[in-house]
Amino acid sequence: MSFEQRDRLRVALAVILTVIAGLTLLFRLRLAPMAQQLIETQVNNQASDAINDAIAEQIAAGELNYEDMVTVEKDKNGTVTAIRTNMERINLLKTGILDCIDEKLDNLSVEELGVPIGSVLMPELFSGRGPNIPVRVLAVRTSDALFRNDFSAAGINQTRHSIYIDIHVTVTVLTWTGTHDVLVDSTVAAAETVIVGTVPVTYFGMEEQP
Repeated sequence: MSFEQRDRLRVALAVILTVIAGLTLLFRLRLAPMAQQLIETQVNNQASDAINDAIAEQIAAGELNYEDMVTVEKDKNGTVTAIRTNMERINLLKTGILDCIDEKLDNLSVEELGVPIGSVLMPELFSGRGPNIPVRVLAVRTSDALFRNDFSAAGINQTRHSIYIDIHVTVTVLTWTGTHDVLVDSTVAAAETVIVGTVPVTYFGMEEQP
């Protein structure tokens, strides 16, 4: 190989390396945030589905029963005088729900979490196409499941008492840009009833949860 050929080869290699470096920088600055958003959306959707499935299983098994969680006290005339929460039952339910959610989240599908490269480069034309950008779930932490109340009008002299569960989960994922924590907040209806008559001011229980 002549000196001139070697010189042209060096120039070609320099151009190729410069293009690769430029594309890498472009990907980091412009495309990586878009891909990260897609990944976080997928993780959030899958985790929310897992949480909803866990609560649905608890409801189907008869674990989330309004009468077991709340006692409505009435006077001799049938007027509601107080509503009390069975905190022992609530705490047992909380433990069971968190265990069920953790089991569901442990089975997050890594394959479904992959983001097709076409959805990042040209989503208008190639959304859902091309090889997947790999995503790996490293850890799942269920921080808490908090029960709360909601009272709303249900008709004339009727009040709907709903019990919701606010669930907070952190999913740690590994992508080509590094490790990221995805925060998932989900609210699920656990049970409800309609109270006929005036709802008492006195309510004991759920608002006292730590």
